[in-house]
Amino acid sequence: MKRLFYTLLSLLFLQTLLFATPTFPELTGRVVDDAKILNSSQKQTLTKLLKEEEKNSSNQIIVVTLESLHGYDIADYGYQLGRHWGIGQKDKNNGVLLIVSMAEKKLRIEVGYGLEGALTDKTSHEIIEYIIKPNFRNGNFYEGILKGTKAIIASVKGEYKAEDYHIPKKSNHSWILIYFAIFFISPIFMGIFKKRANKVARFFHALMLSAFGASFAIGVLDSLIISLIIFFLLWVIIFLSNQSLGATHSSSNESIYWGSSNHSGGFGGGFSSGGFSSGSFGGGFSGGGGGFGGGGASGGW
Repeated sequence: MKRLFYTLLSLLFLQTLLFATPTFPELTGRVVDDAKILNSSQKQTLTKLLKEEEKNSSNQIIVVTLESLHGYDIADYGYQLGRHWGIGQKDKNNGVLLIVSMAEKKLRIEVGYGLEGALTDKTSHEIIEYIIKPNFRNGNFYEGILKGTKAIIASVKGEYKAEDYHIPKKSNHSWILIYFAIFFISPIFMGIFKKRANKVARFFHALMLSAFGASFAIGVLDSLIISLIIFFLLWVIIFLSNQSLGATHSSSNESIYWGSSNHSGGFGGGFSSGGFSSGSFGGGFSGGGGGFGGGGASGGW
């Protein structure tokens, strides 16, 4: 009985930790400077820039600076904050948060559902890594926020180009090596496993070819989620094809292993925090009920 009591108590404590909600700052405007790293002139410049973007496109972009995350992961914090404030319009989910946490030296670009196609995880990462972070490391917080905000606006407009910000291109040489390794090593493993167990061989054959397809996809598309989907689909197709071939040719010595060789953080829903408003600093400003699903990127300096 005592053991059951302590087990239930532990589960209750764990549930409290899991469902604990952070304390969020009040949404007072397009720039919420809780960390007090911006002066009045800088906040006005940023507010004017963000207000103009919202007026032209209805995209709602908010800059948030925090003293601390108080132990929360910045990705989870950003997702919950976006839903709590309801940034962006409810029917478009076109909100973006640029979050700065000073104590942990963490950065986050949180992207609403409707803008994930324009402001991708890759682009968000580039903006943090190559535009904001270098300025922050030099102590130029305003410069980093301003340039990062402008890059975010350019991205949601479809005008963002990595070369404009001197962002280095990633080399694909490592992926080429992986492709060749899989193709050359795969038949060796197939020969070994064939002698022991055809089922195991078919499993690993499907696994290796699926890994190749997924690695190719991530190299070309630069999307982990799409690559994982491709990996799973390829594995199912190849494995089932191999099983079918194995059943058909089980009495022959014909190899079945190359018979089919020609053959990427979020939650749904949106939290509304009131009607859509494009007011400036003061009590009249609010989000429009936009939804967030965990899209974006995080970093540190």
